[in-house]
Amino acid sequence: MAIPDYQTVMLPLLQATKDGKDHLLSDIIEELGNQFGLTAEEKKELLPSGTQNTFDNRVRWAGTYLFKARLLDRTGRGVIRIT
Repeated sequence: MAIPDYQTVMLPLLQATKDGKDHLLSDIIEELGNQFGLTAEEKKELLPSGTQNTFDNRVRWAGTYLFKARLLDRTGRGVIRIT
């Protein structure tokens, strides 16, 4: 499967936090990668800049837009919660 774009990641990201508890973003990235059926190679694929994993970047961008929409809240460094 191809790495999903950030729009495709938005709903699964919200669903992963629906219990209202604090979640480590790194745990959610791993969970979503498995949910999308990404291979180990796809999870390790880097952006053209070579600075970040492509899938991690897309999950983080999805989170950024959900924060701006006030659907997610940052409760600590690398920790998110649904509002």
